[in-house]
Amino acid sequence: MAPIGEAYFPPLDRCFSGEHQLLSWKNTYVALSQLNAEADNEPLRRHLADPQTIHLLAHSSSPYAAPTSQSKSTFDTKTSSVHVLPSGNRRYDIGQIKEDTLWLSKETNIDEVSALRIAVLEWQTRPAVQLLRGSPIGESAILANGIGGSQLQASFSGAASSLFGKSSGLGANAPASFNDAGPRRRRLLETYLSERRYILKTSEFVEFAASCEAHFTNRASGWLEKVGNAVISAWKGDAPARSISRNFVADAVEALRSRIDSLQKGSGWLSDESQEEEIEIAWARNQILEMIHIMQILLIRLDLSPTKLMTPDFILPWYRLMNECGFFDSLQLPHPRLQGIYDLPLQSLTALISLSILNISLALEMLDQSFAAGVSKGPEGSSPYILNSAAINEINDIVSGAASFKTSSPSVLAWSIILQKLRELALTARELKEVRQSLRATDKYNTADSSDTDLAERSSARIITTSGRRSSTGSDSSQQSTLLEEIYDSISFTTPDGGDQANFLATSAVDECKVFEVIINIAVEFCTPFGFEHGGKPGKRMRSMLLDLVRACVSCVAYQPTLIMATLALLTGSERYWETVDRSAEAKRSEPGANFMKDVVLKFLIWKPALGRFPYETSPFLQLCRAVTFLNEGKDLGELPVWNELEALDSFTCRLPAHFDAYEPVRTQEEEDFLQLTRSLTLAVGPDLGRSTTQYFENDQMSSAITSFAQHPNVFVLPSDTQGRIISNGKPFVVMWHHTYSALTYMGRILQCASKVDLSASESNPTFSVEIVGEIIGLITAMLSSAASSSPSEQSSASSAESAESILEGTSDGLDRNQDIISVVFEIFEKELYKRRKTSEDLESIDLLIQCIQFTFALLPFKPDRVWPFLGRSGLLGIGKDEGRLTAVIATQEMLLGRYDFLLGCIRLFESLIEDTVTHIVSRNVPTKVVTRFGDSMSLGAGVSRVAMEKVLENLTRTMIEVFESTMNWKFLEQSERMEINSRLCSIFNKILGYSFDTNDNPEISQKLTRPLAPAAEYLISVFLSKSKADVTVLPLLHTFGEGIATPGTTIPTRGLRYWTSQVREALKLTSTLIRLNRLLLQPPSHLEDQMFNSASILAKLYTAHESYRLPAVELFDALVRSAAATSQQPPSLLGHLGQEDASHFLEVLSMRGQPLNDDALSSAIWRLLSAVVSKRQQWFAIFVLTGNTPRGSFKDKTNSAALNSGRSEPVLNIALDNLCNIEKVEPRKALSMLEFVALAADFWPWVLTTIAQHPHFMKAISEFGAHIGSMSATTRSKAYKTSSDYNNPQILSFVADVLTMYSNYKQQMNDHKFHKWIVPHLTYLIKNAISPPSYSASLHANLNRNLKSKFGFSLEDLKKTSLNRTELGDTFFYDLELANKMLAYDPAWVVKKDKGFAEEVKRANFDMSVVEAQVNLFHSWKSLLVELSGPLATEPKFQKIMAVAVKDCLKANTENQLPEVIFERLAQSRADLAFTLLQRLLEVKSTEVEVKAILPVAWDTLRNHDPNLFSALSREDADYYRMLLKILYLALQPHSLDAGSASPEDLNASTAKSETARTQLRSNVQVGLEILSTIVAQGFRSLTVILHDSPTLVHPSDFSLITAVLRSVLHIPRLSRNTAHLISAFSDSQTGRYASTLLSWADQLATNGDPMYGELSILFLVEMSSVPALAESLAVEGVISQILSTNLIRMLQSRAFGPFDQPARMYGIWSRGVLPLLLNLLHAVGPPIAPEVSAALNQFPNQLARASNTFTSSLRTSAKDPKGYITLGMVSEALTLSLTVNVLQTFREAGASAAVIPSEIEEVRWDRGQVKEEVEALLQRRGALSEKIVPFDEKEERWSKQKPVSGAGGNESRLEERVVEEMQGILGILGGNGGEY
Repeated sequence: MAPIGEAYFPPLDRCFSGEHQLLSWKNTYVALSQLNAEADNEPLRRHLADPQTIHLLAHSSSPYAAPTSQSKSTFDTKTSSVHVLPSGNRRYDIGQIKEDTLWLSKETNIDEVSALRIAVLEWQTRPAVQLLRGSPIGESAILANGIGGSQLQASFSGAASSLFGKSSGLGANAPASFNDAGPRRRRLLETYLSERRYILKTSEFVEFAASCEAHFTNRASGWLEKVGNAVISAWKGDAPARSISRNFVADAVEALRSRIDSLQKGSGWLSDESQEEEIEIAWARNQILEMIHIMQILLIRLDLSPTKLMTPDFILPWYRLMNECGFFDSLQLPHPRLQGIYDLPLQSLTALISLSILNISLALEMLDQSFAAGVSKGPEGSSPYILNSAAINEINDIVSGAASFKTSSPSVLAWSIILQKLRELALTARELKEVRQSLRATDKYNTADSSDTDLAERSSARIITTSGRRSSTGSDSSQQSTLLEEIYDSISFTTPDGGDQANFLATSAVDECKVFEVIINIAVEFCTPFGFEHGGKPGKRMRSMLLDLVRACVSCVAYQPTLIMATLALLTGSERYWETVDRSAEAKRSEPGANFMKDVVLKFLIWKPALGRFPYETSPFLQLCRAVTFLNEGKDLGELPVWNELEALDSFTCRLPAHFDAYEPVRTQEEEDFLQLTRSLTLAVGPDLGRSTTQYFENDQMSSAITSFAQHPNVFVLPSDTQGRIISNGKPFVVMWHHTYSALTYMGRILQCASKVDLSASESNPTFSVEIVGEIIGLITAMLSSAASSSPSEQSSASSAESAESILEGTSDGLDRNQDIISVVFEIFEKELYKRRKTSEDLESIDLLIQCIQFTFALLPFKPDRVWPFLGRSGLLGIGKDEGRLTAVIATQEMLLGRYDFLLGCIRLFESLIEDTVTHIVSRNVPTKVVTRFGDSMSLGAGVSRVAMEKVLENLTRTMIEVFESTMNWKFLEQSERMEINSRLCSIFNKILGYSFDTNDNPEISQKLTRPLAPAAEYLISVFLSKSKADVTVLPLLHTFGEGIATPGTTIPTRGLRYWTSQVREALKLTSTLIRLNRLLLQPPSHLEDQMFNSASILAKLYTAHESYRLPAVELFDALVRSAAATSQQPPSLLGHLGQEDASHFLEVLSMRGQPLNDDALSSAIWRLLSAVVSKRQQWFAIFVLTGNTPRGSFKDKTNSAALNSGRSEPVLNIALDNLCNIEKVEPRKALSMLEFVALAADFWPWVLTTIAQHPHFMKAISEFGAHIGSMSATTRSKAYKTSSDYNNPQILSFVADVLTMYSNYKQQMNDHKFHKWIVPHLTYLIKNAISPPSYSASLHANLNRNLKSKFGFSLEDLKKTSLNRTELGDTFFYDLELANKMLAYDPAWVVKKDKGFAEEVKRANFDMSVVEAQVNLFHSWKSLLVELSGPLATEPKFQKIMAVAVKDCLKANTENQLPEVIFERLAQSRADLAFTLLQRLLEVKSTEVEVKAILPVAWDTLRNHDPNLFSALSREDADYYRMLLKILYLALQPHSLDAGSASPEDLNASTAKSETARTQLRSNVQVGLEILSTIVAQGFRSLTVILHDSPTLVHPSDFSLITAVLRSVLHIPRLSRNTAHLISAFSDSQTGRYASTLLSWADQLATNGDPMYGELSILFLVEMSSVPALAESLAVEGVISQILSTNLIRMLQSRAFGPFDQPARMYGIWSRGVLPLLLNLLHAVGPPIAPEVSAALNQFPNQLARASNTFTSSLRTSAKDPKGYITLGMVSEALTLSLTVNVLQTFREAGASAAVIPSEIEEVRWDRGQVKEEVEALLQRRGALSEKIVPFDEKEERWSKQKPVSGAGGNESRLEERVVEEMQGILGILGGNGGEY
């Protein structure tokens, strides 16, 4: 027993934990069959490289050993408690698994370890089996539908039931419970049979891959070929001696014999009578399938040594077995339900192996070599069978006995040829020996010397010399018989009835068994349908074996139709035109007919006779030409295999016209009869068109002057003196004339005649019929298809176009001047469309229509300007007519026949038209000189009307929608045709929608590049996304999904399986596109979406039905969930539609996440789906996903819970956390999707953070991952990105930061701050790089956009992808490179060597945008994390520095604008928001870090660089961003402002002057402050006023408040007020004071609901200006007092009293916070000179002064609800301001002349200071009463009322009360009271 590696069977604990999913042999084979060119599936490669795997594949016919004591010991060790612990949470029952293992080992006689693996595999697949339970899965349906003929034409339902019967293959499990012993063990047996079968199939696959030129390329080919070679080497390595090749034939024969015997004995499994029949059928079916695969492997191994003949011990076991079973010609099976289903593959393989093992080509060659060498005897044991008389005799007897079997007929024919060759050579050798004996006798008795030898001697000498033998004279060795003679003598060449044995065998094969029909049947029914794997190479190899037989027999078999038909079948198989077109050039090189034209024998004996009999026998020649035409690899005409022959055909064969006698015999001395024309012979090409063909050629003189083709369209002229050979002596003669002409031109003339006559009337003409016309069109089509370039390069396209042009010209040469071959074929097509037919004519007429459609398809790449207009006017679509003929032909003909080749041709043409539309959409709109330098020839499709294209495409779309909706109800002879129709239609619809909506965000698709597709796309939307509840378009999709559930899992794949799976995949993709499109168009949920939710259970089953459905099924679920959540309505519940049981099983299979093959694309898609579930309002299913239990699970009892197996595996959340602990080892795409899932789960489900917190390693792992990423270098911006890590790492870190943000918030809520301090050192990369400007190459995008516009006429925006499809970061991320490749590949500038073309530029642009996207996402995530951390860490000095640096980085980054405007605006706003938030936090904690003060110049530079002019800034769309910059500037000023109570400016200057750096910084701050005052404050206020007047909607009141706040802050910068000249100049130049006064003057007109907010703002601004003495003086000089007193608002204040509780409340603010402080500031700045004016101004407010005098009078309050009894801080401030003003005025009045004033001019202010003093003293004495009176007036005071006082010594209850008391004490201090005592 080979050692078991972990790749094949890892430890059990990993299997049961879900960490490792076992790779079944079925999945192994499916993965191999789906490998592509770039595949490098590491798990698959590791699995296949395991020693145990190699051992099993090398011994695939008996893979499992019998149980032994060693295997039992290994089993005990593997299942011991050391390796697997008993499950305590119901995940698995190790005891049950061990019991099942031992039972399986005993029942099947396999070793315990192998049985254990099968048992574990069954346990792991239970969820998938339960999900699919009840789904009919069968094999015979695919057989019946895949080959379409012979014995397997069973119906779908009948075949399915006959093959598998019930769902599981071993019968239904009901009514027993799924996990009961009976059903469980039946599943074990089914798994066991499946594993055996797929081991054989996998062995066949890898051995074939190693035995031929690799079908795969790049990475996949190398390791797969190594695996195949390792299997072959391991198989050969078991031979006793390495020099002796193992007898693989004997082993295969033994394996076949054992299975034949077992079919008769039965399985002996189980004793349940109810299941016995099903079990036995399954067993028998498996035996037959294993036999088929063993024979396939044997055929491959026979092909491994094509240059070596088998020895007798190899060949005889096979023929002995065939003798015993009658070559499987009539295999009798024990079960009638299996009878006949597998006859075709068994019999075909039998015939092929029997023929291959003879190796007729090598056998004949060896006979020739043996004859030439004159071998007398060879070693019996090691000699080839052909030189072993005993072997030949035994084979001869066996073959003779099987001469009547059709299965053996190919080998019988081959053996007859070998016998004939053997007899011929043996007799020749004997004759030569007799000649030599005669010569010796003559030499002995001739006494005289002879100078000559007779003729016989010379002849003999020549023969001997030629054969390489020395002279026999004097040698006794010549008396011995040669080996060939001995073999000949030992064989009886006479049949029992006295006939010739060789002739008997040949006659039996050809005449009785119809061997050529057998060959045709094998080639058509078996080789092509069953040999399509590896690019069809197996089928081609098998056809090549049969072609070798044809080559060997062609010299002895007369030229006959069946031989030609067999040759055609071997050249083409049953491959249809469309399959041939789709083949790659590499596949064409491996055709069995690739060397047909190079093979001398085949060309001379098949090709030349067919060519020579043209056009008398037209059909064979045309069919041969078409078959070999598709073998072309190049594009030059010389490389087309039949071009040279057709262009200059040197023979013309025809039957002479009746009564024609213008010829005479010539070359009479030769054996054959030759004739020569005495005058020209005029022949009708087609039927007579009503004009005589002889009147133009009345005499020889005229005839001799006529060329081969006369101008008459219906005649062909052979000139006089043309010689020919009679090939048929019947009257009239059939003559092959030696005449050179162009067959293409002749065929063109035939088609022209066909376009003018009724073909049904010409059936009697053997050279002119519907069949021949169709074959001519088919040949031209094939030549055009071969000329079509598979390369998009300009050179190859030009060569292809030239070849196609030559073909079309060659066939048009003989036509009328106003016609060409294209118009002729189109005329035939139109005529046939409208032709009235009888039922018997339907099939042939359809064939001609099909050929015309194929011609149109092949013509389209070269002449789109001819195809589009034709379709626009053709009756096919009936554009502008009542009805198109397409639907009529389908309804009246194809639906009756059940075959839809014409419809498929129209669908393929439709698909090609769409591709042509997209491919030439640019070249049609660009002038020719721009398209190519070679002239107009490359302007394909130029001149085609866009309107015509739109009509054709829309009409076809409407027709195909009708087809799509109704195919379910049609009759189909082959269901695979229906599946192909559905598959292609879904693909076409998806393409139309994708091309129309996947690029360019313009909502009008008629304005996009792909606008010709717009009407078709709009019609598809109206049909599929209709609001109607009709199911007519949904049912085909649901029907397809239902069929997908029944996808057969067969080891005999056919073409039918390819269409079966393809239609399901394409339907899933189309449905996903439609649902995403509905969301993109912002439409309400469609009926389609509702039905998909209703069918959620079907979609879930699809996921497990076939491996290729998984990814599209997951993407469809993802689209459903996201689309449903996009509406305001409550989305449908996915869990509710799935059902609890199906949801449980579906989640189980999803949790495998692409295992065991580690499919990264599938895994990422699954995580994206789970992310959508947890974040898109699927609450119930989200709980299920995150916990592993249904929401109601906790309320159910344990029994029900266990029944659902809800605890089988870890919740997917835990799986994600575990995997991300090794995030650096996870593939980036998977890591991103898992991190996104975790982040969204934590965001939408906060309790998830508890799970994260309980995980021991997750947070540490993701935190350290960010810490270990190297810093992004400064050159990142300009480098050419070459690695995906440039965008993957930032994107991963973005999700990491999101998780850290939510986790930080969770820890803060838990009052745990350890994490916050711990995480900071791990954020180095984020701190340094997250805020850096994205590395966007503006020049790259700008230049590319400019170049595309100038060269191709469109912009990059036309290639920009929409949100229709999810895009991955990388070189296809932002711009649709695939679409661009289609549109621009015609231009040499698109793809240039050395990565310098436009294509490379677009790739770089995509890469660039990927990096930008990742970096922008990283910034947003870092922003959230930084804001979150700034809460708990704001008081930490180190983190304060980080915050300050982040603020500066944000501001600096905003000055570097290289991004597109849309991206930059959003990013700049987000950066500004972050800077504002962080700066605000820093100010809240009163940070004193130097870095905080350094923010000011950066903030100013940012604002100045953006737009220093406030007028223009607020007029732009990003005005909000500018306001945010102003706020940041305001906050940045705060650290530089002097707080009240701080040191004086002089003291501060003295302290800071100690440092030169500080002095420099101080000067810099002053300079910045002055610039801010000048630009932002002075000019800004003026601009705001102007904008408010002109465009009020552009200005907010907060703008004035912000300017005022900035002014206030700037004025507090130390030493700034000393710069008097600058201050005065800045405000004077801008006339700021005047504008403020002016604003106050018409503020009443701007009042909203009577609220004069602008009045308050303007007066407050004047107050701030007046706080600077120099500015106050300036205001005084400007007469500011008189200006404000003349305003309407001030007059209102003068007219009545406004208190804080009067409306509008702002009027009191204008008075208390505006007028009074302004007058005080002016009085303080100007002094006595302005005192009279101030006092006069105050007295103009008598009502206000009177109210102010009674502010604190308690008697005014009449009730508790009376607000006048309350005291606000504003009222106290008002009294304080009045006290100061009145006190200053009193001082000036008392000073009199000393103060330079006249005392009488200073009026006494009518404010009762005494009363105020008394009331304030009284209130301060009754503190309790005072506390009750104090009420907050605004939000700020409200906050103060809830805050504790700063000083606890005053007995105040709140900060608000503390401020009030302080102000009152100030009043008393001024008015002379004892305020300081209180």
